Amino acid sequence: MAWQNVKVHFVIVLYVWICSQASCEVVLNCWWNQAIPVGRNVSVVCHMSTLARANSCGLCQLNVITQGHRHQFPSTCASTKETFNFSIATEDREQIHCMCNGSTADTCNITVRGGYPPSPPSRPDCAIEDLEVEDIYCSWTKSNEPMIPTVYTLHWKDYDGNVKSRESSSESAVINRAEYMKSTYTTAWVTAKNVLGSAQSENSVFDTGHIKRPDPPYNINLTSAPLEFIWDMDCDRMGPLDKSCQVQYHENNHMDWIEVDDCQVMFVLEDPQPFTQYRFRVRCHCGHEEKVMSYWSSVYSVRTPPAAPVGQLDVWSDCAPNSDKSSCKVYWKEMPLSQARGEIISYVVMLKLENGTQVTRQQRDTECLHPAEQSCLQLRCFPLKPGVMGVFVSANTSMGTSNPTFMPFAVRGQTTPEVNLSVMGENQTLLVSWAVHQQFSESVLEYVVQHVSVVPHSCLNWVRVNRAQRSVTLKGDLRNHTAYNVSLFAVFNNHSTFLKSVIAYTLEGVPPKVPQIHVKNISHSSATLIWSPIPVNESKGVILHYLVGIKETGSKISSDRTSALLSELQPAQQYQVWVSAVSAAGEGVRSFTTFSTNEKDRDVKTILFAVFIPLLMFLVLVWVFTLVCKTTRCCVKIPDPINSKTFKHMNFQHAWPRLCSPSELTLKISELEIVENLDPNTPTPPSETESEKFLIDVEPQHFQVPDGLGRTNEGGDEPEESNRGNISKPDSWAKEYSEMVDTDEEKDDGDDEAWWDQQCVSDYERHFLPSVKAN
Repeated sequence: MAWQNVKVHFVIVLYVWICSQASCEVVLNCWWNQAIPVGRNVSVVCHMSTLARANSCGLCQLNVITQGHRHQFPSTCASTKETFNFSIATEDREQIHCMCNGSTADTCNITVRGGYPPSPPSRPDCAIEDLEVEDIYCSWTKSNEPMIPTVYTLHWKDYDGNVKSRESSSESAVINRAEYMKSTYTTAWVTAKNVLGSAQSENSVFDTGHIKRPDPPYNINLTSAPLEFIWDMDCDRMGPLDKSCQVQYHENNHMDWIEVDDCQVMFVLEDPQPFTQYRFRVRCHCGHEEKVMSYWSSVYSVRTPPAAPVGQLDVWSDCAPNSDKSSCKVYWKEMPLSQARGEIISYVVMLKLENGTQVTRQQRDTECLHPAEQSCLQLRCFPLKPGVMGVFVSANTSMGTSNPTFMPFAVRGQTTPEVNLSVMGENQTLLVSWAVHQQFSESVLEYVVQHVSVVPHSCLNWVRVNRAQRSVTLKGDLRNHTAYNVSLFAVFNNHSTFLKSVIAYTLEGVPPKVPQIHVKNISHSSATLIWSPIPVNESKGVILHYLVGIKETGSKISSDRTSALLSELQPAQQYQVWVSAVSAAGEGVRSFTTFSTNEKDRDVKTILFAVFIPLLMFLVLVWVFTLVCKTTRCCVKIPDPINSKTFKHMNFQHAWPRLCSPSELTLKISELEIVENLDPNTPTPPSETESEKFLIDVEPQHFQVPDGLGRTNEGGDEPEESNRGNISKPDSWAKEYSEMVDTDEEKDDGDDEAWWDQQCVSDYERHFLPSVKAN
């Protein structure tokens, strides 16, 4: 017995080990209900199925991993299908993973998406299509699109209360002849179910003996005047009045069918629109017991006869800013068929000129439009020339001409009141509202809200609004992520006035990359980042601001700026800077560029202040020093008698402030040359050494400087050579010296002796002037 227990435990352990080593593939689909308003948490439903390999997946456990949590399916994944519900945070609904058997070696494929629970299907329509087979075909229609796999099931209950069902992936199912009893009442209904919910249709009760589907009506005849729809219907053993038919019709430009019940063999449409295309179809059932409708007949169409046009054209103008009527184009929309009531042959444009004359023109095509505007099929235009005062436009058909429409031109330079214009964008819709002073609105006939895309040559469109309204919804061919210029005009009796305009988007998107980004004015600690603004027609939304950064965090820059200063940078460092645009939809793609700062000692300004300015100062000093030295050397080389005490009584009117006395330029100094005395009685002059000693040992003499020195030489009878070397006789030398000095004044002979007898000799005279002392 113990051995048997050991074997059993061994087999279990071996089985568990084999199953743990087995590999399995799990397919997991998870959905969340998009019909429930998004809150803090969302309920997720996961449906699991396995594809076993190696005959069995064993005790493989499935774990659904979410943000910070792990959810385990309650049972094993061995060839089973399970549905598991759990709640997670809304922001984590797309971050779901799975793991099979606690090992990443096993394959776990997961798909996560949103969906809707089904809405109740329509009541099933059941009929016998083929009398030989007599199977009952039941069909129904969906009320919504769940976007996830949904199973439809047809249920029916016979007169005994037995309920049977049949699943279908489509919108129809078949009850076989063997599954119902003929000529008995049967109740049928349809249920729809998916992982997010279920719904049931209304019941359909019918007699299985009277559900034969008849053939559709035939021999259909349609006339336009009057508008009659006639047909035939075959019903066995039934009179023509026992039939009950349904008629559906619609105008060619309206796709929704209008249904009329309780018709027998014909239908007459009262008051049809002239020159309008109508489409008809019909189906019937035979008698009171045969409640099964036939299939719809083919669709037949007819156009009613034309008539004279009614109403007026919708005319507007588009002028260049700050211009006159000569640069305007008059636009009008095609007249609707309900007003034209016939084919429009041409449009008549009547022009009233300044000279009082009227000119009529006919416009048949769209030649006025730009090629890019040819797709604006509802627009016609007429270019104006100078001298036009008024424009009237009307439509011309084969049945007549519409009443002319006056074009109220916009008046330029007119004072307008303050207007608050607001435009809110939604998906392909613009909600426009405004507020105007009440006193101004009393004289307004109507408002015109004009909108046009900022893309060049886009279709111009406008809407007329009653003066009591303060809002309008713009629809039509409006594209998302596209900028529109919305303008508000006020229309008066004979003119219109522009009030205000704004740029708006139906649905904003994330802006594109900022173009043409570069860096300039780079120094060792700062730089300037410059970029080009994103054009309005490419921005996909209103640019709220720009983000500029070097690392992950960016700084906000106003949307009207295109540059930013990068400061507090390090010298000789490489930086990667980025810029991006931000709209209401979020931040756009970042544009990057790389630059390097300069080294600190290579700053150009530092070089200028540290090198150039001291060098300039040095050159200035050298120039001043050179000038001073040059002047000084000039003064030293020429002995100036003015520096002698001999001339201390002279009139120095032209001395200082010059460094060198101006007297050097005016005084004329005669050259004094001492020569040997030719008189034989004169002793031989001493040697050079003795002369030097004699000059050095001479005691200073005191002289008195006369008032002036004469220029004339009274002793001019003797030649110059006779005076050379005549230094032995003081009286003679002094006289000759005084005679050699130029002066403008008369000199007195008696003064020479007094001048020589003075015993005061200055250092200047001792150095430059000869001094002889008699022995």
